[in-house]
Amino acid sequence: MCLSILGLVRFTVKASPTTIEVPRDYPTIQEAIDHANPGDTIIVLAGTYHENLYVDKSVTLMGENRDTTIIDGAAGWCAIEVNSSGVTITGFTVVNATIGIYLYKSSGCIVSNNNVTGPHININDEEGIWLYASNGSVVSDNIVYDFGWRGIVLCGHSSEDTVTLNTVRDCGEGIAVSGEGNFICHNNFVDNQDQALIMDSFHNAWNGTYEGNYWSNYNGTDANQDGIGDTPYSIDANNTDYYPLMGMFSQFEITKQAENYTVTTICNSTITNFAYGTPSTGEISFTVTGPEGTEGFCRIAIPNALFEPNCTILIDGSPPLAQKELPLSNSTYTYFYFTFTNTTHSIIIVPEFPRMLILLIIVLSMSATLVLTKRRPKTRPISYQADFGEQNKKS
Repeated sequence: MCLSILGLVRFTVKASPTTIEVPRDYPTIQEAIDHANPGDTIIVLAGTYHENLYVDKSVTLMGENRDTTIIDGAAGWCAIEVNSSGVTITGFTVVNATIGIYLYKSSGCIVSNNNVTGPHININDEEGIWLYASNGSVVSDNIVYDFGWRGIVLCGHSSEDTVTLNTVRDCGEGIAVSGEGNFICHNNFVDNQDQALIMDSFHNAWNGTYEGNYWSNYNGTDANQDGIGDTPYSIDANNTDYYPLMGMFSQFEITKQAENYTVTTICNSTITNFAYGTPSTGEISFTVTGPEGTEGFCRIAIPNALFEPNCTILIDGSPPLAQKELPLSNSTYTYFYFTFTNTTHSIIIVPEFPRMLILLIIVLSMSATLVLTKRRPKTRPISYQADFGEQNKKS
């Protein structure tokens, strides 16, 4: 009787998320996807994979290295097609496909830290990152380059998506939007034939509280020299970037004593070799390169937790042409703006010895001196001349 009852009972054991490695566990990425369970992470080692992927479950696809883990989608229409919500795609270079990454009715996805390069063959079909009827997704920190039609697309009324920290350049249209309530900020739209296209006009946010996007065709001025344009960048009646940037936006992560901090820059020169010194020295260094002889600028926001707001900025060992701290500075960040004549320069920002620490040392030194003075035995004071005379008598 007991056995018969037990036979009717079915036990369901939910598998824990696991990590799958390609090509160690499966020779191709698609095989790994096919055998994965929702919630699994698929790590793809560096190499070139000639595949056209179809993702129909909520997994994480993670390339070992953004520049050397390459998906070549030349054999098909789309390199990575997603038809499931909750999918993450990060750390890949995607090349040669008509569509780089395509989210179809797939909400709550993350597409971040990828290089997506187009074949630039058929200008009427090529799109870099395409969201169709996909809401609440994040497209962040991607480089989308050389698509004959569109770089980033939010269509099918894709809404409430976040598009940040991307660089889209040399495309027919930098970004095309048909949804509403999207947040599009801190992107760099560079040398696209049309920087932005509104397919169906709804309201979207193109800037945060103080900063928007960089548009290479923006011709406004920056009279107060804070890195933000004085006049808005208008896209259409419902879409305006009220704080267009005067240079490209960059974000750098720094780790100090197991804590992570973010440094941001707006610069009209190219920034490379960004580095942070040891916690004891704390200097920030990087290289800027721009058209020789033109005026370059950099606005940098530094977390106060990295070092005190007092600092020295050096360009090839010398002070900048001009330097100032901006009113945006607060208890969390200090904002500096400085200028230079463009070529290739080494920039170093060195924290000064904190003034309060200097004052403390002076106070402690004075206190120590007073203590020693009080402990010194009392003797009859003699003059230098008298003492000198006594010395002569002895000799």
